[in-house]
Amino acid sequence: MAKSSGVESLTKLLKGQDAPISTVKANKILLKLGILEEKERESSTRPGLMKKYKALTAAGEDYGFNQENPQSPGQTSPYYYRDSFDDLLKLLLKEAEEEAAAAKK
Repeated sequence: MAKSSGVESLTKLLKGQDAPISTVKANKILLKLGILEEKERESSTRPGLMKKYKALTAAGEDYGFNQENPQSPGQTSPYYYRDSFDDLLKLLLKEAEEEAAAAKK
């Protein structure tokens, strides 16, 4: 897959496509599919308190990369390639459709 046209946050890419799915729902599906994982780091302002964040897994690296968050050392944020986002969106919508169909049964 070509990865030359830049990257964006999931929220911006979903809005740019007028996708009928929220970022929260998309993240839940990406976690279920193993494209994202939840990680933890210690809070920089409250020692002993753990903060959760999401990061792309090795499988998710086909769709983007993890960039270190300058405001939160030790934490990354996933950014997605515009070039491969159509493929990722198809996966998201297919899974959302399957979940909706299963919920109706």
